Amino acid sequence: MTPEPKTPGGSGVYWTALTLAALTVITRWPLRTQFLYNWDAANFALGVRHYDVTLHQPHPPGYPYFVGLGSLFTLFSGDPNAGLQAAAVLLECVAVAALLLLGTRMFSFRAGLAAALLLLGSVTFWTYGEVALAYPALAAFSTLTALFAFETIFLKRNRAVACALAYTLGTGFRPDLALFLLPLLLACCYRRPRGVVAATLAVAFGGVAVWLLPAALLSGGLDKYWSAFTAYASVDVIERYVPTSTGLTGLAINLRDTAQYTFYALYAEVLVVGAGALLWLRPRPTRYEWRVLLFLGGWVAPMAAFYTLAHVGDPGYVFSVLPAVLLFGVGGVWRWLRTRDEYVHGLAACALTLVLLANTLIFFVHDRPLTLPGLRASDRAAGARLDYLRSFKPDEVMVLSYDSFKHFRFYLPDQPHSVWLDTSTLRRQVVPVPSGVRWLVLTDPSVFELAMGLRAEAVFLPGNAWAAQLPVQPGQSLAYENRRLRVEE
Repeated sequence: MTPEPKTPGGSGVYWTALTLAALTVITRWPLRTQFLYNWDAANFALGVRHYDVTLHQPHPPGYPYFVGLGSLFTLFSGDPNAGLQAAAVLLECVAVAALLLLGTRMFSFRAGLAAALLLLGSVTFWTYGEVALAYPALAAFSTLTALFAFETIFLKRNRAVACALAYTLGTGFRPDLALFLLPLLLACCYRRPRGVVAATLAVAFGGVAVWLLPAALLSGGLDKYWSAFTAYASVDVIERYVPTSTGLTGLAINLRDTAQYTFYALYAEVLVVGAGALLWLRPRPTRYEWRVLLFLGGWVAPMAAFYTLAHVGDPGYVFSVLPAVLLFGVGGVWRWLRTRDEYVHGLAACALTLVLLANTLIFFVHDRPLTLPGLRASDRAAGARLDYLRSFKPDEVMVLSYDSFKHFRFYLPDQPHSVWLDTSTLRRQVVPVPSGVRWLVLTDPSVFELAMGLRAEAVFLPGNAWAAQLPVQPGQSLAYENRRLRVEE
């Protein structure tokens, strides 16, 4: 088997890419969430208002290009949530179009189209096109960098500088890509002229400085930026997830989460990947096919190692490897189909359609946090909590929260007594009741449960949400220790 960079009608592949990008917008934008989805989304939105990594606006390492693109779109929408969602949808358009091009270069136009449609129909990839999070950048720039690397290595086209440009742009959206995509970048430099290597590395690493220095300056300087980053990495990543701190339990959790998050991305598409894996075994792969498998393996190896040995904190992380996984599955099916007649190809197209319909049904109907019903439930609960808190006079209420703390910072900026309670630790925390405060309010489920021993009044809110309120007075303190919350005189 040889490379088949064929296109329908010459430039037809590019028109198909534009069509898929338009389909991405059509399937994402009308379903977007009304409220910021979670803590990280609120961090990004606060960063649109005022960028400072030391304040976790956004959280380290800063994601400056994502916040910047979201800020640009916010100029038109007036809403940072919508602006950041527009940025996420644009990144998904890039990912789907780039995967079509890469699949076409690697196998054939039909294979590239199948892979792009599978990415478009991925359940969690669809979900993250509805919220203000940067994870779609992992798929977009992972695929773009792989596309230019493949053209350089396999098709002998001079795409090394383009690969470096995709690499450095990607790091500005998701700085972890600086580590993940470095092997592909270096592979582009192998046996290249010295001038090309110098230009490639200058664009790649000089481009990182283009976003890193402004991000640091907006955060009070390099020292403060670096201190915020190292503190975040040591506490929120190394201590909580890395097996050197958590032992075999942490390793098992990372393996479990990586497998689960990959399945959530695939759902019915796991049938295509599984069938493709089996079909790679027969007949024996050609030399070109072995090189393709090596390329795919080298592409995903850094991400797989990091997620296993360090940290995989969210289902969106696997978007960095999802395009390669889909190409692997589609490639195995394609090498079997290419010797079959059009009737068999038609049956394969019908099977692909059923898989996409199954995933669409799962996204719209399956009641999970990362499907449309879950997004709608999250929106209803967020709106109900905000309406409830707005029913109090701001100076008379103290809001104790964990998951929703950044939500309240964004939507209730005039709330003077919003307190974050770190329920992830057992250590003692004491919060004095400020002067003028009459009510303690808890709305997060993780904090709400702590109020059971306080004899607080439970309040049922629309959207299947709950809150608890308790009369307090200045001079008292809220004490948290060992998963217990009590009022101290």
